[in-house]
This record gives sequence, structure tokens and C-alpha cells, in this order.
Amino acid sequence: MRNLISKLVLCVLLGILICSCNRSVRIFKSNSARIQYENKLESSGINSTKIGEEWLNSADEALLNAPLLQVPIAIQGSFKSKSIAAEAWKIQLEQGASINIVVRWHANDSSELIVDLLEGPEWKELKSYTAQNDSVKFEAGKTGYYVIRIQPELLGQGNFQLRISGTATYAVFPVEGKNSRAIQSVWGDVRDGGRRTHEGVDIFAERGTPVLAPVEGVVTAVRDRGLGGKQVWVRDSERNWNLYFAHLDSQLVRNLQRVKPGDTLGLVGNTGNARTTAPHLHFGIYQSGAINPFPAIKNDFIAAPLLPDEQFSPAMKVNVSQANLRNGPSTKSAVISRMKVEELVFIKAATSDWFQIKTIEGMTGFLYKNLLSGIDSIALEEKTAYAYGNYPRLSTSDSLLVELDQFSKIGTTKDGLEIIVDKDDNLLYLPLSQKR
Repeated sequence: MRNLISKLVLCVLLGILICSCNRSVRIFKSNSARIQYENKLESSGINSTKIGEEWLNSADEALLNAPLLQVPIAIQGSFKSKSIAAEAWKIQLEQGASINIVVRWHANDSSELIVDLLEGPEWKELKSYTAQNDSVKFEAGKTGYYVIRIQPELLGQGNFQLRISGTATYAVFPVEGKNSRAIQSVWGDVRDGGRRTHEGVDIFAERGTPVLAPVEGVVTAVRDRGLGGKQVWVRDSERNWNLYFAHLDSQLVRNLQRVKPGDTLGLVGNTGNARTTAPHLHFGIYQSGAINPFPAIKNDFIAAPLLPDEQFSPAMKVNVSQANLRNGPSTKSAVISRMKVEELVFIKAATSDWFQIKTIEGMTGFLYKNLLSGIDSIALEEKTAYAYGNYPRLSTSDSLLVELDQFSKIGTTKDGLEIIVDKDDNLLYLPLSQKR
């Protein structure tokens, strides 16, 4: 195909090659894959071109439009070379919770996929790396929203699959032989007729069950007093947390003793104000006050599924009289719009049961897969014409010279642009005047 993309690809590759070979060019070194790649674009001058600006802008737009997903989640899709794009998804995590992030990237060329993890609300970059077929563990330093963004290198093309699963933060659960299902009283439960709330979790087990150090640390106190009765305090210096183990039947460590994950601190009991309850461990975490310890010790998770590789059309149509467009891939997610039969949508990604879509007007959301079906296409005549890669932002510098006989028409926008697609599923927009 004779079009501007060929020239742009050559420009990108040549520019980056020159920068990497020219010893006089000074590139700021960083562990961030995004910053490293942006430095290459800047050094080659590509960042100030229309195509470079579009790549940078698409990363920012992905953050603004990131939908909220619930962990665990698996989602897959593809990037096309003529459609400069990025995708992003938002998740909510509590302080101390951990997730595993797995991104699979199968490129049709040598391009790499940049994976960014950002922390809200200012979307500060926490991690940025190129995708590999292994997992990256992340622990939330504070309660809030986080975004995972993926973007191929300029003009890169390939298929991706993102899997996010919860995982244990601490290597060892605090009570031997138990897991987080043994917790029967949680953070915030009412105590003393409402005069106070529970500042920890209660893990029930038989008297004498070993209480274990969940992390490497130092014993900072061994006490027998107050509400906690026989208690042990351990300092988790990695997180600046003080771990509290209360109601013990006996204590088996001394003050200032160093402990490793799995070392026995004491035995489960019901001392202190737990004399009238069944034996259990009260476990708490303090960091300038009490914080919810459950996210740090939860160890009962459902893994995100590995989706079978699926090829789906870049555009589909609604096949029912009314379809609920939701803000997440679940029937419990809020309905943001109701779509009518035959409405055309663009497929951005897919879970096992839902499509993440974008309407012609730019609205994004999720539709259940059974509500969509394929669309008919019409072959175009043999002719060259300028088509646009981005809608509704159309400009002369955004146009591509294409051979129309390599495209098919699949629909029309409300303002008269024909939507065309090639054999590689690249979507473009063709003004009617270009067909004459």
C-alpha cells in the first residue's frame, strides 16, 4: 500500500537508530520504560511531529477514560499500526493489598509494549516496564485508585492479554494451619455497645495453636497487661508498621529478638478482655494509628483466568432492540446508556463474557457479548484517497493516502464520513468527497 505510513515508519526507525548511534546525544537514564522511549522520540525530533504528538496524547487520553475493573480480571485485545492508541484500566486497592500483574504481548513486528502502573489521584508513575510473559507483584502503599496502562511503541501492532489477580502480601499467615477464612471478626466491628470499634481482626483457632511471624522483623515488646492480655509486638521495618499479636496463651519470644517469616511468637489463647470468648488471635497493624490489617494477611484468592486467544472484529453492531451499555463488565455495573438495534460500535478489548466498546460518538463502556454480532461490509473501488485515522479530530496532517480497493466500508458516521476497514482490521474514516 502506497501511503504516508510507510514514510513515517521509516522516519521513526531511522530517527531512533541515529539517536542510539550518535554518542553526542545525551539521553537521560531512567528505570522507566516510558521515559526511556520518550527520550528516544525527543532526541530524534519525532515527539514534535504530528504522529509523535498523537502517541503522547493517546497515553493521556487513556488515563482520562480508564474504566474501573474489579480484581480478579482478565482482558484482551489488539493494537493496530495505523491506529495510534493506548488502553488503561482503573482498579481500587486498600493499603497493604497486593496484586499480580501479568501482561502477554504477541507483536506482529519487533515492537515492545510499555506497561505503566500509576497511582491516583494525580496519576503518579510507580512502575513502567516492557511487557514480558511473567508476573509483576505490586503492593498498594495507600488506599485509593490505581491505573494500569499499556501502549505499544509508535506504529507497533500486536495482541495483548492483561491478567490482574490478588495475592498475599505477607509470606506467612499469622496462625499456623489457618488462612483468611478463619477470620470471624473484622476491622470496624462494633465493640462495647458502640463506644468503640474493632481495630484489627480476630483469627479463631484451638488453644495452643502457634502464632507465627508473617514477615521478617524485630520484637519490640513482650507484655501482659490491659485489653490485649499476653501480647507481642513486632516491627515490620520495610513498611514502617508495628504488628500487634494479642490474647496469647503464652509468649515464646523475647524483646529485641529478630524473627523471620514463620517463626513462632507465641500460642493462641484468650487472655486479657477475651476471657469470655473462644481462643483466638487478635491481630492488628499500627502506623501513626491503627490501619485495617486484613488486606496484608488475606491469602484466599481467585486467580484471573487465562483467556483463550480470540480474534474479534474491530467493529460490530447491536443485535437486540435495546442493549444496556455499562461502566464495567458485570450486570451489577451501572447502566450509562441504552443502545438500539443496528447501532455500530468499535471493539477495544474483551473479557470472557463482555466487550469493551467505543461508540461512534466517543462514549465507552461494556456490552455483553451476546448483544453484538458481525456487520456486513461493502468492497470499495480501485482508487487512491486520503482517509483519516482519528475521529472526530480530523486534520490534513492526520490523513493517510490509501488504496481503497484494500478496504471495505462497514458504516457511516452521522456527519457523513464512511467508516472503512482493511484486511489487518485498521479502521479509517473516508470523506465522501474523496470517493469522487
